[in-house]
Amino acid sequence: MQYYTLQQATADLDQVIARAVCEHEEAAIVSDNGTVFLVPQQEFESMRETLCLLSDQRSLKALLEGHSRHDMGLTLDSPSIEQIFHDLQDKNS
Repeated sequence: MQYYTLQQATADLDQVIARAVCEHEEAAIVSDNGTVFLVPQQEFESMRETLCLLSDQRSLKALLEGHSRHDMGLTLDSPSIEQIFHDLQDKNS
């Protein structure tokens, strides 16, 4: 992560953004009012999705159970793709 003063970031904002987007390098911009972080949009959206998942107790429980089952070498009996989309296959036949 790169740290910039507000003055540095302002003077070279185009380069700061380019580094964040192209090189996936987060930037911290520090000012007297506090610090903000600049991250690529895709990374930000991924972080939001993760936070959403972790804040939903039901989803978090399912995620942790899935990891636990995976770590124990257990597999879940899941329907096949054909079974899930059988109604679409019938229409296209």
